[in-house]
Amino acid sequence: MKILIAYFSKSGYTKDLAKAIESKLISRGHTVEFEIIKRAKNRSWFVEIFREILFYSSIGFALVNSWWRKYHLKTYNQIEEGIEPLSYPDITNFDIVCIGGPKWAHISYPVARYINTVKGLAGKKVGAFATFGGPPFKILELELISNSMRRAITQQGAEMISEAYISSNFHEAGLIPTFEILSRIVLKKPISNFTLGSDYANNVIKLFCDNIS
Repeated sequence: MKILIAYFSKSGYTKDLAKAIESKLISRGHTVEFEIIKRAKNRSWFVEIFREILFYSSIGFALVNSWWRKYHLKTYNQIEEGIEPLSYPDITNFDIVCIGGPKWAHISYPVARYINTVKGLAGKKVGAFATFGGPPFKILELELISNSMRRAITQQGAEMISEAYISSNFHEAGLIPTFEILSRIVLKKPISNFTLGSDYANNVIKLFCDNIS
């Protein structure tokens, strides 16, 4: 198949994940092209966090209340951010598109803009991938990004058929020491067990490519 991997990467971790996915897909005989999503204007991590400050109380409550979590995931307003002109503004000629970026509470703003503006997404089968700072906690990390990506993709008339979410063990706000403690307490493993190159990540990427293929 002819596959497009479109990704935004600020610190390089999502880029590394995209490259790992590319390698696996090429080894299966697929043709892969890249679309590197670039921000029209760079902003600091503090500005990025401040733009979603109103959502954090809602996210916090969603962690402990399942009803509110479902409500939040259905109703939150995804923030977008301007991106530079695309190399492939129309993806009609690709069989499958894989879309990824870092998790910023929900979808990173440039990726959200890409999903809502790229032409030819309707009717496509899509693979979603992302990196996040801490360990793969189901509610705090996996469910927030998975539901957000699925909602955004299906709203454009596409079908999400595969997912790959892996820890970067990096957080610009310096939260990794806290995440590390929680990882060892809750999951009984250090965060490094869930980063690229780990058995966990290798299995996630394999399953992602199995579903794509």
